[in-house]
Amino acid sequence: MRLRLLLLLLFPVLLAGCNPDPNPGPRIDLVGSTSPAFISSDRLSTTPADTFTTRLFAEARDTVNGPALTRLRITVDYTPTRNPYTYPTTTAFDPDLVPKDTLPLVYLDSVLAPGKRAIAFQYTAVTRSTSGQERWTFQIEDAEGGSNKRSYQLTLRNPDSLLTYHRYSMRLQAPRTRKSRSFATLASGLVLPAFALSSSPDQIANRDSVDLVYQPITGGQAGLAAPADPTVTLTGWLRKRTTQFRRTTLDANAFGSADTTPELVAAFDAGTAFTPSTRTGSLSKGQVVAFRTATGKSGLILIEDFPTAPAAAIQAQVRITK
Repeated sequence: MRLRLLLLLLFPVLLAGCNPDPNPGPRIDLVGSTSPAFISSDRLSTTPADTFTTRLFAEARDTVNGPALTRLRITVDYTPTRNPYTYPTTTAFDPDLVPKDTLPLVYLDSVLAPGKRAIAFQYTAVTRSTSGQERWTFQIEDAEGGSNKRSYQLTLRNPDSLLTYHRYSMRLQAPRTRKSRSFATLASGLVLPAFALSSSPDQIANRDSVDLVYQPITGGQAGLAAPADPTVTLTGWLRKRTTQFRRTTLDANAFGSADTTPELVAAFDAGTAFTPSTRTGSLSKGQVVAFRTATGKSGLILIEDFPTAPAAAIQAQVRITK
């Protein structure tokens, strides 16, 4: 995922979400574009873990003498929950029994450089991999406490919702520095950038759901590691999950055939533990790694490829028990 703050340039753009602002705080607008594709309004999708990009523009109402912009905040509410749900097969479905997420996930809570009265911001993220809605909200604040926000809702209708396991694609981008590592929560299939795991009070809670980290290996190779692995330096994290990884002899066909909870559990039990078991070491294309999370969920990761554009990454398929 990529985060870029740019100086606002005066060029023609098509802005969406331009309803009258509810208060006299700073202006904020989202771009609507088809080429390149920028999302600015509600969308319906059938592609789990799809990538989308948003560009926003924000400015003080008086760009010369008005209060400076001070804070940019991006949150997402997942409805009814961001984790997969095991739907009943012998009884009627009761939506009231689906666990609900009560708090939004804070992706970005950034203090802006002093004196800035206009910004352009481009943000790329991944949609949910379970059926439901996610409402993304972009909020800007100024030095006098004024604020305004724009939002849109993304809806996913996943045809695999009735499966007893969860499956999705995952792309973990290689870090440019230790502060730009990619993290993943395996149960939900969400990939989180490092800035979503900062020390702000609302983002510390995000750390508790992280199961693995992209780990660069000397020589340009790549691996996966648990947050609790001793080689993963996560300063200030009070709780670090201990995900266990095991080698398997499975290939891509065997990975595709593992489609029940007992088979996923058995694949981990039959695997050989890495040394230590909290990291995989160098991965190879076509390799299948078994894992068990700190919450007891078992699964498999198929390493599909190591793409280099637009940035180096691990491309993988994941299957995990619900």
